[in-house]
Amino acid sequence: MFNSSSNTNLVARSVATKTNRTFKKLALIVVIATASVGAQANELSGADVVSALETRFTEATTEMLQTAKQEITLNLQSHIAEQLFELSSSLELTESVTESDTALVSNED
Repeated sequence: MFNSSSNTNLVARSVATKTNRTFKKLALIVVIATASVGAQANELSGADVVSALETRFTEATTEMLQTAKQEITLNLQSHIAEQLFELSSSLELTESVTESDTALVSNED
């Protein structure tokens, strides 16, 4: 029922997509910050520019870390579900074999 490789591929694609989006947002922030600095070069000091960039980079980094945490959590949940399914299937198979053995032993008596 659970396909480990397709789940892993799905998670990897999702992470790659979200990472690409985040980097695009980061690039956009840098472009906007640069344009803003160019437009207001006379009004802004270097410290203000650095502070604004640090704030935007911190926000982007926080978003990336939250996304990574969510993806890791989903991946772990998927693996746990797969392991539980495999364990359940193994237990059912073991019970089936044990019942068959018990039936054979009773028929022999």
